[in-house]
Amino acid sequence: MNWANRITLIRIFLIPVIIVLMVIVPFENSSLYNGWNQRLVIEGNNVIYSLPISYLIAGILFIIASLTDLLDGYVARRYHQVTTFGKFFDSIADKLLTNTVLIVFACANIISIWMVVILIARDFVIDVVRQILAIKKVVMAANQLGRIRAAMEMFGMIILFFVGFRMFNGHFLQTGQWDEFGWVNQIIMIPMYLATVLSLATAGNYIFLNRKTLFYITVIKKPTLESVQETNGTEKGK
Repeated sequence: MNWANRITLIRIFLIPVIIVLMVIVPFENSSLYNGWNQRLVIEGNNVIYSLPISYLIAGILFIIASLTDLLDGYVARRYHQVTTFGKFFDSIADKLLTNTVLIVFACANIISIWMVVILIARDFVIDVVRQILAIKKVVMAANQLGRIRAAMEMFGMIILFFVGFRMFNGHFLQTGQWDEFGWVNQIIMIPMYLATVLSLATAGNYIFLNRKTLFYITVIKKPTLESVQETNGTEKGK
């Protein structure tokens, strides 16, 4: 096994560690577990910043896992270590990492369920499109808009590990300054809002650019009586 594949496996092994660290933190009105509630607390003017230690560790590991996504691709191209295993599991590892973390964020009520549904559904649709194009021997290349979407989503998720209404002891479904729908949290959520909009835009863009391949129907003409007679006549002539 080459180094590019080892780096991909490291990212896969980090995923369950990150998820466990996230689900053992109790939050108000969440479906998570009351396992480890030690926090880093900083008190300021009329606000208390309270970051769970497990979220701090999970966030650092998430950053490391995200960087391995860039590293394994660079290593594979730089040292000609592109393999079938790498092509398949690199994509799987990316989706496992982002989608599982998004689901836990939703369980903790850190982000809205509708946003998670859109982001995960977008990945599913793109995978279906890619498979259809692969059957027709067409490669769907990533474009600049897709790269911006991925970077925005990763940036927004990293922020949520360290900053958010949960870390300011804000309340779920309330509109105070430090609550879920308060202006502070809405500013923090801007990258995720942009990532959601870009997810819809890129999905539509990929489908539009490949519309001829996706929706092209091969018309098989039914043989007419004249063509059958001509064919039979030709065969008899042989």
